[in-house]
Amino acid sequence: CNSQVCSWTPLQVLNDDSDVLFPVSAIGSYSQTDNLENGEGHEHELIPSRSDLPYRVEVSPPAQVNTLSSMLPSATVPESMTINELRQAIVAMMNRKDELEEQNRSLRNLLDGEMEHSAALRQEMDNWRRKAAEQEERHAMKVQALARENEVLKVQLKKYVGAVQMLRREGQAVEVLPNIWSTDGEFTVPEQKQVENSEELASSYERKLIEVAEMHGELIEFNERLHRALMAKEALVSQMRQELIDLRGPVPGDLSQTSEDQSLSDFEISNRALINVWIPSVFLRGKAANAFHVYQVYIRIKDDEWNVYRRYAEFRSLHHKLQNKYQQVRTFNFPPKKAIGNKDAKFVEERRKQLQNYLRNIMNKIIQTLPEFIASPKKETLIQLMPFFV
Repeated sequence: CNSQVCSWTPLQVLNDDSDVLFPVSAIGSYSQTDNLENGEGHEHELIPSRSDLPYRVEVSPPAQVNTLSSMLPSATVPESMTINELRQAIVAMMNRKDELEEQNRSLRNLLDGEMEHSAALRQEMDNWRRKAAEQEERHAMKVQALARENEVLKVQLKKYVGAVQMLRREGQAVEVLPNIWSTDGEFTVPEQKQVENSEELASSYERKLIEVAEMHGELIEFNERLHRALMAKEALVSQMRQELIDLRGPVPGDLSQTSEDQSLSDFEISNRALINVWIPSVFLRGKAANAFHVYQVYIRIKDDEWNVYRRYAEFRSLHHKLQNKYQQVRTFNFPPKKAIGNKDAKFVEERRKQLQNYLRNIMNKIIQTLPEFIASPKKETLIQLMPFFV
């Protein structure tokens, strides 16, 4: 490098007997232009001019010392932020944090709703499987009963046919009997009257057996026809009863026929005050994403009538409280939470019916069995027991 100044200096020997030499490092001086363009120092290997004397390379010190910051190009450093900018950045970050937390809560709510919906679907599937198994068991029992009845009919028919054939064989045997000679040479001939009586008796038996078989078949057919008519009448009565319940609420005696709890007697049911509960309509409140449904609950106790308006979340909270207080509530059918598609008209109508049946079960199987309500069946007592109806 033409900008570097080098000089030769011989190595000094401290002692003639020792061949130990102390190396001296070279000190180089470089120009600023070379350092900036190349970014590194240049190394040079120098060969001494005289071989008999050891030399060292000594670079003269630089004329001017520059710092590393002056040698490197200055980077673009952003200016310090002002207090207002810092405040704006903090506010933006806090807003973003709130948005993320709100999004996280909404996702958690959706997840909880879907998990509850999945659990409800699994429970419903288990119920359907249990019902299918019970129905299959009933069908199997019915098939077995029909098979046994068929076997009995076959046995009876075989007996009828065997009896007829036996009577015919006896009649033919009487006709073909050979003449039996007596010891004195005389032979006996069966009396014609006895043969005619046997044939007439056999034919009468045959006619009676045929009549009995025909009557048995007619009875079986008539029994099946009566069974089908009875099933149709029961279905019609159940449909009309359900329509009547939807129109005016539970009818007297309805609980004893539809309730799974058979511990309630007809006398207890007839002596209790009847509570009528309806959910006649559903209203949509709010706008866009904040819209929700409000259910109109109509209650009537004797001459007291009033309406309350509740959301599904309030029904759900009531269900959880009653579950912890009354174990029987766990057996009631409560509509599960649904996060997606809960604004559909068909779904809302189905949920309305389920909530109405749920409230009727609560009123008829829980509230009316409490001594406090039996002693004073009125609006104030019901509100005291269940603030949900305030």
